[in-house]
Amino acid sequence: MNLNLCRGALVVLVLIAGSAKAQPLNIIFYGNSFTFGAGSSRPVDSLVRDLATIAGHDRPFTISAAVSGQDLEWHVANNTNRITTSIAPGNNWDFIVMQEHSTKLTRAYDGQPAFPASIDESKTTAVQLHNIAKQHSPGVKPVLYETWARGPGHAFYSGANPLFTGPDEMQTEIRAGYDMLQVALDDAAGGDVTLLAPVGDAWKEADFDNLHAGDLWHAQNRGTLLAALVIYGTIYGDYNTSDLDLTDRQLLSSLNLTVADGAFLTAAADATLRAENVPEPCAATVTIGIMLIGASSRRAECLRRR
Repeated sequence: MNLNLCRGALVVLVLIAGSAKAQPLNIIFYGNSFTFGAGSSRPVDSLVRDLATIAGHDRPFTISAAVSGQDLEWHVANNTNRITTSIAPGNNWDFIVMQEHSTKLTRAYDGQPAFPASIDESKTTAVQLHNIAKQHSPGVKPVLYETWARGPGHAFYSGANPLFTGPDEMQTEIRAGYDMLQVALDDAAGGDVTLLAPVGDAWKEADFDNLHAGDLWHAQNRGTLLAALVIYGTIYGDYNTSDLDLTDRQLLSSLNLTVADGAFLTAAADATLRAENVPEPCAATVTIGIMLIGASSRRAECLRRR
């Protein structure tokens, strides 16, 4: 039996059990255009807020501190005041979502320090940003927002000396970088506190199908909704986003998407979240199954009363 996976199951169990009495979550997002939704109609944080509300959770408070083109190092140097100024006095952040520059963890990065030293800088600044957030909100948990590869046909994959064979290879390198950030954050915190939202992996699960904007870089509405589904599911421990009524709160219509789009995207999100989080069978997973059934019933009852 894989004890690490069973330990993960126990963590999920604690989160699910605690969610029944939890107050609305306070979530701050750090990143760049991948977070505020360049190429899309809406930013990621607002979609996460709506998804949580549709699911029957108390409506969370979410705020975006994202700035176009910036990496985590820039935020540490220039933008940490948002941690204290973006929330009412006396309130604490529950989660800080951190999205690194989309190429900084890969060989495609053309900034300084050059790859792979850029990964070490990212590890340092991710820890610094979490520590600054903890000074304000001691219990705040880090969430890593894994970004996605450039789209099929991008220049990274063409020419005499392409950087990657295609999106799958680039995605593998991105994920490896985020895995290293997770280890660095957990080591600094002295425990397994970091959640990794596998957004890029969900894009790969969806075969990068009509997710990119025209620049083959940013997300269009389908891609942004998929990102939000994965981040919502990661934070709330919901690996059954296909149960959500995405017509509620006019979520799909606000993105000019169809019910078929929603079904496709939630299927990709659920497959990725389950692969990421569901451990081998152990006593904890049996209990989780019981808890999930109960949570689903409570969600249905909550929605019937709305």
